[in-house]
This record gives sequence, structure tokens and C-alpha cells, in this order.
Amino acid sequence: MNTGTKKIAYNVGGTVLGALLAALSIFGIVQYQNGQDVPQENQQIINYNS
Repeated sequence: MNTGTKKIAYNVGGTVLGALLAALSIFGIVQYQNGQDVPQENQQIINYNS
């Protein structure tokens, strides 16, 4: 394997690994967001004396 072929192989391997890590990160964030069971509360207090 010459230097040019090694360079291409490392670039392709790094790209695939980076894309896989990005996909796993996005999937993990989405799963975390969907796992939150906290109900939304809206408590609006209007004070007219200020």
C-alpha cells in the first residue's frame, strides 16, 4: 500500500467514523428529549399594582 492509498483510506475511514458518531449523538439527544415526562406548566401572574 503506497502513501496515496493510505491517505485515501484514512480519509474515508475518518469520514465514516465521524458520520457514525454524529448519527449516534443525534439519536441520543432525540431519545433524551423524548424521555422527559415533565408536564409543561404555565403560571402567569399579572400584577397591575406595579
